[in-house]
Amino acid sequence: MRVFNPFVGWVEFRELPERIVSLNPSITETLFELGAGDRVVGVSSWCHRPKEALSRPKVGSYTHLLEEKLLSLRPDLVFTTTGAQRGVLERLVQLGVPTYPIPYPRDVYSILSMVSDVGGLVGEQEAALRLCSELLSRLHGLGSLARPGRRPRVYVEIDLGGPTIPGYFNHINHALHLAGLMNAFGDRPFDYVYGMEVKGYEAVDVVAELRARDPDVIVFESKSFHPRDGEGLEVMVSRGLSDLRAVRERRVLTIPADTLAHYGPSFLREIGGVLEKVWALVP
Repeated sequence: MRVFNPFVGWVEFRELPERIVSLNPSITETLFELGAGDRVVGVSSWCHRPKEALSRPKVGSYTHLLEEKLLSLRPDLVFTTTGAQRGVLERLVQLGVPTYPIPYPRDVYSILSMVSDVGGLVGEQEAALRLCSELLSRLHGLGSLARPGRRPRVYVEIDLGGPTIPGYFNHINHALHLAGLMNAFGDRPFDYVYGMEVKGYEAVDVVAELRARDPDVIVFESKSFHPRDGEGLEVMVSRGLSDLRAVRERRVLTIPADTLAHYGPSFLREIGGVLEKVWALVP
């Protein structure tokens, strides 16, 4: 098979790839959901959905590659994303490994495109179309959460070693909008805004920004898969934000790691429940 990719040009691989490596957690989850999990021979250390993926050989992290281990698996096709994985992608191309990068989603609809692309590339077209139909239905269901005449402002922070905040070009931003909520940083034309030093981005003063934006609800995604209920509130208080309206009235929702940052099919299954909890906190 020969398929054109806008990031790397033509990618050639066997018609039905039998030995697949996925270095992106969302693509890994998608492969298993499409019924191609038995053909996944390697994953990254970040791939933990579904639980079956945990048993696959780890051939690197999100941004680092264990080259010899990956090459020993003799992959027919390797999946990556773009952005932070650009360095890994370039190295794989240099090594002559058939690699297909699927871009990071700039909106929630791109999750469906990812499912469709992956299914088409690995020969699971019908399964991909069925999964897209299911996920589209869940996407439409977010609209039932909206309340006419109301548009509460929600601040979302993901703890990735520092405040990581979704901007406009982000799947989280669009999910909030569909549910009748407003992303507090939705006016920023970035995928994420950071409260720490990240190459290519200007660090924002999170405390000053929160005071200026005065969100109705704060959603804090922990680094832990089993966070304390009050972890997000504790973080805000530790920053000297006890007097912020959402903090003072304890309208801070703490959620487990990778609930929102992850953009595989499970995001569209879980986001409705998260946003229901957000609406429950709205005054």
